[in-house]
Amino acid sequence: MTQPPSILLFFRMLRWNLKSLPLWWRVFLTTALFAFVGWRSTRDAIALANTLQPPTIVNVWDAIFISLAGPDIWNSSLLAMLPWFLSHTLFFYLVGDFANGELLRMGYTVIPLVGSRLQWWIGKATALFVLAFGYTTIGFLTILTISSAWLPWSWQKSDLISAGTLWPLPETLGIAGLLGWAVLLFISTLVALAYVQTTLAIIWRHSFYGFFSIVAIIILSWLFGTGNLLLVRWLPGSQSMLLRHTFFDPVVPGFPLEWSLIYNIALALIAIGLGAWLTQHTDIFGCTAMESR
Repeated sequence: MTQPPSILLFFRMLRWNLKSLPLWWRVFLTTALFAFVGWRSTRDAIALANTLQPPTIVNVWDAIFISLAGPDIWNSSLLAMLPWFLSHTLFFYLVGDFANGELLRMGYTVIPLVGSRLQWWIGKATALFVLAFGYTTIGFLTILTISSAWLPWSWQKSDLISAGTLWPLPETLGIAGLLGWAVLLFISTLVALAYVQTTLAIIWRHSFYGFFSIVAIIILSWLFGTGNLLLVRWLPGSQSMLLRHTFFDPVVPGFPLEWSLIYNIALALIAIGLGAWLTQHTDIFGCTAMESR
């Protein structure tokens, strides 16, 4: 029997992975959370504008930026970090049992259909990337929709952003560049930490342990990074906190936006490599010994 081309097999695996994950309630939870984040960020943008003298005009992009920016390095307020924390934690919860559960419960039937354990793992890693992209897209559009109920549209930076009072941004950086970096670091952080979470779940053979570990990592990243100018750039959760980067706070040394992108790519590759090795050696037939396959 003729085998399908590799590219066709790859897309079949991707479709299988996405179809095997019930999406509707996940879309509902994602929309509900980002509706709350968008409302809160809109309220914060208006409040910040009113604190400046004279009061400045804000638009929908202020709500987007505040939603994705995370807490600054001097901010230890739990309420200030909550939108950033929840927007990450929900994704890790939604994909927490995506790979480990299938590997341990149905691996002995699924993997022979896929072809090999490595192909199975690559399919899961690719699907996690697609899910992170979809999650971010839904979140972005939801915040944009909610904020547009109170704030005007504009393709220009608002007075709140361009004034440089709160965030000293170069004049050459437009809305596209600002939001591009915000979305890029948000997605890459989700993907890298989701790979780490999945790998830890396979190591411990329990999805909750992987989820709990990642939640602990992002909480500790916030806590240990607060006020710590030298440590902040090395913490996994810090990579999506825009306001803790040198670009937005020149007091923070050696933490450019490019650093976070490279950091997330390196972390993702390490987790993918370790996950591939573990997938090859994990017992999926209920044995206590590791397979030599």
